[in-house]
Amino acid sequence: MDKMRDKGTPLKDWEVSLYRGVLTGYNKAFLIDSETREQLIASDSRSAYIVKPVLRGKDIQRFRAEWDKLYLIGPHNGYGDIPAISIGDYPAVKAHLDKHYPQLKKRQDKGGTPYNLRNCAYFDEFSKEKLIWMDLTAQGSFALDDGSMFCMDTTFFMTGESVKYLCAVLNATMATWFMQNTALTSGMGVARWKRFTVERIPIPKLSAAKQRPFVRLVDRILAAKAADPDADTSELEERIDRLVYELYGLTEGEATAVERSLGLIHATDEEEDAALLRAMEEGDINDRVSLEEVLEIPRASDEC
Repeated sequence: MDKMRDKGTPLKDWEVSLYRGVLTGYNKAFLIDSETREQLIASDSRSAYIVKPVLRGKDIQRFRAEWDKLYLIGPHNGYGDIPAISIGDYPAVKAHLDKHYPQLKKRQDKGGTPYNLRNCAYFDEFSKEKLIWMDLTAQGSFALDDGSMFCMDTTFFMTGESVKYLCAVLNATMATWFMQNTALTSGMGVARWKRFTVERIPIPKLSAAKQRPFVRLVDRILAAKAADPDADTSELEERIDRLVYELYGLTEGEATAVERSLGLIHATDEEEDAALLRAMEEGDINDRVSLEEVLEIPRASDEC
């Protein structure tokens, strides 16, 4: 932990901004499938302007999201110098939302009218290159998006500098280890990757030139997954892990300890014997059992 903090700069001190996804207050009205989108556009081509592809938390995978062809109806409430969407300008969308008007009217998360989404000062950030991640996950899962996707409130996202390099480091084993040891957890012990915890992850700042090995590996992973979503990129991900261990100055033994603590690797029989012998020799095990007796104890795995 000390090495990470010594070598890294917390994300909150980077030139990046972290946000929560869109909260509609009533997803049944604002989330639609491809068929409904096509019907809205066929009825009124202007509908395409406020119907955007969207990701949910469960769509987020490591490095790349698996879009489920869902869309967000996004009549925003205005931001910056951009005025709020007037739903009357989009009659097909209005007709769709009118089917849910009682629920839209009584929801708390709404904008100036029941048809508008709540205030969102960062609405334009969704159109930028970004990293998207989900809250509840056992392993860092950050997906790179080119700016084409919106995302729901079951996700968080990040825009700013060096997002492809950050994609590599945040998906690496070290980030997962840091979160498992510092973040809040669910009732099942799974880390909660909340914005305020993710922004504390210390990441070494590198020049663009030194980021290139990480960026090239991310590009290769993305290319493989674009060709085949089920492509095995474990070798490339392991190479990222090794680069990240070097960034933080971990020895081979320390890197092994990190992976073992996360259950990614397990001690061999020989390593377990050696550790047991060392413990006995150093007096960490009660001397009522002799060293010879310990070596004679059959392993549970041998008895099965």
